[in-house]
Amino acid sequence: MNRCKGLIAFLLLLAVVLTSSSVQAGVESGRTDGPENSEYGKGGYRLLQTHGQYYLEGYFGAATIDIEPENAPKVSQTDLMSGLNAGYMIEDYLAFQIGYGHISGDQSADLFSMGMRQSMNRAPFNYLFGLDAEVYSPDGGSSKFGIAPAIGAELILNESFQVGLRFQHDFIFSDDNISINRFTARLQYNF
Repeated sequence: MNRCKGLIAFLLLLAVVLTSSSVQAGVESGRTDGPENSEYGKGGYRLLQTHGQYYLEGYFGAATIDIEPENAPKVSQTDLMSGLNAGYMIEDYLAFQIGYGHISGDQSADLFSMGMRQSMNRAPFNYLFGLDAEVYSPDGGSSKFGIAPAIGAELILNESFQVGLRFQHDFIFSDDNISINRFTARLQYNF
């Protein structure tokens, strides 16, 4: 019986030692570099990105196309639009992106874009400002070049997902006065 008590005590002691060493092994001690409260290194701020990051963004919404042909009445129509942007965030506030959008309906057109966006992170919200150069390619006409400034706001759900709203006004350079107002809801996934 004493041998059994001794064996049980030894096994309990061994279990306590192994458990405490495995718990301590899970916590890494480290140091932080940088000025006070910057917390670069172990621990730190969870949303701070110190390296580049790729993202994919899908959007869906409405686009109003206004066309004022020379010597003809103005034509204005609102249609549905959707698209996809792929980008690279150089820093947590600056990104470059390329994209494709399609406006469906009577004035069907494709939009091929490339540009930049700047964001201000005020967790849990993010405010966006952007500028795209794009090619406007309607189904029934020739392709034209345009510039599209953007403004938007988004909600940061977690480190990978963000949802938001964006408004863009496209200035299309052509003989006819063409402008597009886009209001879209978007979902972004960060890799």
